Amino acid sequence: MTEPRATDLQVDFPFDYTDYVSGGRRIGRLPDHALGSPVAVVGAGGSGLTAAYELLRIGCRPIVYEAETEPGGPGGRRLGGRMFSRRLSAADSAVVELGCMRFPDSARLLRHYTEEFGLRWKPFRDEYAADVTPRTVLDLDGTSYTVSTIKDLYSAHPRFGDAHSRWEAALHRIGVFELQEALGARDRERARRLWSDLAHRFEEWSFYRFLRDPGGVGLSRSDAHLVGTAGVATTVWDAFYDLSFLETLRMLLTTEGSTMYLLEKGISALADAFWNRRTTGPDGTSTSLAEVNRGAPRPAVTALEVGADHAQGVVVHCEDGTSQWYPAAVFTPQLHILETGVEVRPLNGVQPFGPRLRSAIRRLSYWQSAKTVLVTPLPFWEGSSMDGVTITDRLPRATYTFDYGEPPEPGGARGVLVLSFTWSQDSMKLASSTVEDRVAALVRELADIHPDMAEQLHRQAKTAAACTISWENERNFHGYCRFARPGEYTYQWDLFANFVKNFTGSPPVPGEPPTPLFLAGDDVAWSPGWLDHAMASGLNAAWGVLRCLGGTTTPDNPGPGDLWNHEHYRPLTLPDGTEADHR
Repeated sequence: MTEPRATDLQVDFPFDYTDYVSGGRRIGRLPDHALGSPVAVVGAGGSGLTAAYELLRIGCRPIVYEAETEPGGPGGRRLGGRMFSRRLSAADSAVVELGCMRFPDSARLLRHYTEEFGLRWKPFRDEYAADVTPRTVLDLDGTSYTVSTIKDLYSAHPRFGDAHSRWEAALHRIGVFELQEALGARDRERARRLWSDLAHRFEEWSFYRFLRDPGGVGLSRSDAHLVGTAGVATTVWDAFYDLSFLETLRMLLTTEGSTMYLLEKGISALADAFWNRRTTGPDGTSTSLAEVNRGAPRPAVTALEVGADHAQGVVVHCEDGTSQWYPAAVFTPQLHILETGVEVRPLNGVQPFGPRLRSAIRRLSYWQSAKTVLVTPLPFWEGSSMDGVTITDRLPRATYTFDYGEPPEPGGARGVLVLSFTWSQDSMKLASSTVEDRVAALVRELADIHPDMAEQLHRQAKTAAACTISWENERNFHGYCRFARPGEYTYQWDLFANFVKNFTGSPPVPGEPPTPLFLAGDDVAWSPGWLDHAMASGLNAAWGVLRCLGGTTTPDNPGPGDLWNHEHYRPLTLPDGTEADHR
């Protein structure tokens, strides 16, 4: 059976964002009178920085706002959002990734920017990645299996072999591999036909239903849990049983068959590069986001007053009491912030969001996620049973070991032990625990799984530096990211379509006013949780701002909105049984 290959194209909207901005291309041209226009970009995460950087290149003056603080960040602000790395000491080579940590080689847009900025990648020690991971230990129901690849489990655990084979056969039967082939070949017509069949059939299905239903894999309850624990794709385990099966498919299309990488300097280095990198505007003048923003982002936004069009613009109110008017604004934080932390009100009587978009914002589903890490002087696990990845149904769920190489200064640390990386209910088990309690509980479980390392683990727990995060407890995040549950396709459609406004002749979402406020970020992307697609949403918003300011794309480089009504690009419309389809 041919194994699936990951693709960079988003199956719902297969626009090639990398081609749009690579090779020195700019996203469009502004009229002379609009050059130098200030644009508010709220949120300095991946999508916000991508939008700001490309707007800078066409001659805008992007003014960045950021709520997160960091003593060493520009003006005391932390750049990056979920691109959140920590180096505990300048002497360390070790990097703690508290947010995004692995990236598929299919992420061409992300790689375009890292290559432009001179950042380097190294293979990520992922589960079952035999080329770079010495071993994967699957600890299930108190029994451990040590393997190199997931297929090695077939002989070690025959029940798993049968269940996993049936999973792959089901994907083959419903056409997932064929769809990946079509996307890889840029055969958009064929891909749309295949995706339409899948979307109409499975939009109401959960991942768990697909595992259990005879129309899916048809597994028993115990075998579904076996496959869910061992893993069938990156992070798609039993913590994601109530995920929409379409979301599971998007994750497979994005990652399955790819090689995972990490950034040598940590993913925060990408945020720093976006901020500090000098680029040229259309007149050839060299500048940077740091320079345009006078060295630091503005503080947290508390309110947005949104006009009906760019002539009325957007007034951005800050926590420091200041306010500023802009002809357009891009909002990239998690959208639940619009209910809890940022007030959005009309500037001149027109409500900023129509009823459908308000509903989509209010009904998004966020997933909890937690990570607990030890930073050690040396990779003490080398050659042991723990050297690699541990997957378990116990409290840690997933444990990873990394060696960042020789530290830059004597005494620096090089080892990173991710004691636990969890999602959903597994994250909630430790949500109220202190870092000390988390480390103690996780080490106790890992020592039982790896008795040869028990003494070392307990010693390291007492002496090594520890970091932890629960993203659901972070004030400006409310969870790690948004994933759709069954029946939420229409919400995703409406949010993604926001950038189009009425530039194609009519608003794609009925009743949605053509305001100069553009939504971007992980919430808005069709494939959440992956930086590449969040960055693509920033390019969507940047295209919208370009059009809002009277600009256009060039005939040889159409933007995402230019292709919106093309039959091979426009996202599918699915009936929901209560409303008319999108037109």
